[in-house]
Amino acid sequence: MKIGYARVSTQEQTLEVQIEQLNNIKCEAIYKEHASGKSSDRKQLNLLIDFARKGDVVHVMKVDRLARNTIDALQLADKLANKGVGLVCHDLADLDINSDIGRVIYTTISAFAEMERKRILQRCNEGREKAKEDGKHLGRFPDHDLHEQIHNLAGQGRNKHAISKELGCSRTTVYKVLG
Repeated sequence: MKIGYARVSTQEQTLEVQIEQLNNIKCEAIYKEHASGKSSDRKQLNLLIDFARKGDVVHVMKVDRLARNTIDALQLADKLANKGVGLVCHDLADLDINSDIGRVIYTTISAFAEMERKRILQRCNEGREKAKEDGKHLGRFPDHDLHEQIHNLAGQGRNKHAISKELGCSRTTVYKVLG
């Protein structure tokens, strides 16, 4: 049986292209999810692994849809191989990952996917640091009305827990405002 797996990281992204491609290669079952690739504990991926049987072949359009680091990618390939399930990544020229050559290429591409993820995080961190140096505001803007309400209730002798319950905000917010 051909089993497809499609994943995007955010709700704003769409699975349509991946699903269309998996349908074109005649996948009989397609597992799809909106989940970050940095976690190997993904609901639909785990269901796919449980569902797959000896002789099945799992199809993904790109290696980075499966895993964002080499260790997770190799562990996933091993889980499937131990069940007698094939794994084909279509960005690797439809290569079966469980062949000797496929394993080498899969490992290399997985390492590049991991490196790219680290580079993206590094660029984001550099951007945040630059914004801080330039005096730009990062994060949420303070809710002055909420802060005023917190001060008023504290002035009436309410404890921090009661204030957070009444205003529907976290105790951490109350502590920071009154801190």
